[in-house]
Amino acid sequence: MLTVVAGSLGAGKTRWIRDQLTAPDSPNSPLYISPVTVGVDACRLRLDVPHLQVEANLARSMLASGNQAIYLELGYPLSLDIPMLAEVPHHRVAVISAHCPTRSHWEKWADEVIINTFPSVDADSNIATDVWQAGLQGQVLDPASLQTFWQELVQGAYGKMMRTKAVLELADGQSIYIDHLPQQETTYQDLPLPKWLDGRPQRFSGIEMIGVGLNKSAIAATLQDCCLTDATLKAHQAALKQSQNYLSQEAA
Repeated sequence: MLTVVAGSLGAGKTRWIRDQLTAPDSPNSPLYISPVTVGVDACRLRLDVPHLQVEANLARSMLASGNQAIYLELGYPLSLDIPMLAEVPHHRVAVISAHCPTRSHWEKWADEVIINTFPSVDADSNIATDVWQAGLQGQVLDPASLQTFWQELVQGAYGKMMRTKAVLELADGQSIYIDHLPQQETTYQDLPLPKWLDGRPQRFSGIEMIGVGLNKSAIAATLQDCCLTDATLKAHQAALKQSQNYLSQEAA
């Protein structure tokens, strides 16, 4: 069964899908489809549902077994009008906030409407929005530089920010998730992954953002400046390993 999930920015679409995948009667081999993204949401879902299959190619995913539970998340600004869906039986779910100004639009489109308390962001359809994203596997960021960059980002130094989320690797080996919506505090979450202290991390890392008038070249350049060079990363990891060895000896 194919379930198509859409809704306004920040209303909790991925969280709703995660709730379905982690429920007691959840499917055994679900498939999650998230077109045109680098995969931040897919990465987080896999942490909670290790057996989850992930596909970015919509056409290939439509060839999946008819008995398989498939969740297609239509992230903004992907169009709701996807011709190939007309040929596939599916259930439409709209996830919106309680005060969503376009609620009637979603009610007309959906077979099922989920109302969440999360304050979503509804973009003005008359204003062109920008999408910028980057895969960052192998890159490790300096925490102090990242904090400065993030404050500049959400305060509008690179354009009006509507939504930003990322999975990033820090110099101490920790992988973190960062999420931001306007008029809200940025959320930082340590991910339940082992610290990576041996070379450049070989696991997912990336950032996705939506805004208006984004200075994409400046964002990319500043983010690159936050990344550690090979020499600096090696020195950080050597110091961390030495500290760990010392603590182990003290505890023995």
